[in-house]
Amino acid sequence: MARILVTGGTGVLGRQLVPRLKAAGHAVRLTSRQPRPAAVPAAEWTQVQFETGAGLAEAVEGMHLILHAASNAAHHNRQVDVEGTRRLANAARAAGTPHLIYVSIVGIERIPLAYYKNKVSAEEIVKACGVPWTILRATQFHDLIDKLLTGFARFPLPFVFLPTDLKFQPVDEGETADELVRIAARPPAGLLPDFGGPEVLRMADLAWAWFAARGLRRAIFHLPLPGATWAGYRKGYNTCPQNRSGKITWAEWLKRRLPN
Repeated sequence: MARILVTGGTGVLGRQLVPRLKAAGHAVRLTSRQPRPAAVPAAEWTQVQFETGAGLAEAVEGMHLILHAASNAAHHNRQVDVEGTRRLANAARAAGTPHLIYVSIVGIERIPLAYYKNKVSAEEIVKACGVPWTILRATQFHDLIDKLLTGFARFPLPFVFLPTDLKFQPVDEGETADELVRIAARPPAGLLPDFGGPEVLRMADLAWAWFAARGLRRAIFHLPLPGATWAGYRKGYNTCPQNRSGKITWAEWLKRRLPN
């Protein structure tokens, strides 16, 4: 049995990881910015502020492995993803060099999105930090695509404008968590092969299935997005069609999320 720290333990991936690691027999400690809510199932809880490093030394103490899934694409991204990862790596080295597993994103070096640039920097910190490390890059989660489409369709109009030509290879967050549990049982392995979902789809196809699953009727009009970032998505730099590791399709995920 390993003692495992899960950063971002209350996030989309963390919520899938914690119960799976516990079911595999590991002792799990998770980090969160917030105090532990009463409704959260039993797990060791630590409050950590990655922007400042508060709580990190206590969080990593006594851990055999750190599964670093904390990220913040919306606010204080560089402070959390870059400087926070640096602080975590330094704390890990001071605590006795546990295995550090970092969760990253496919194609980040090819798409000039600021968030992705910071993920590249975080990867470099992990590689050079002096502790045993593994990096798993995954494609976008189904949950993220769901949130994106929810945002585009938030107005009750009979039509919606979408960048219909962007490509995604959505993967189930639970399947990604399963893969990370397997990785946690192995020795450090450096940069692993990309982990992607079973199909590469255009935003238009994702949207049609999403509206149908909700029983909504919308006319979809193309929204052109200029610039190198969106060109990267149109070219599928964020996909890894040679690695279709996940098995749950977008349609299957929608059916599970929105059962009839």
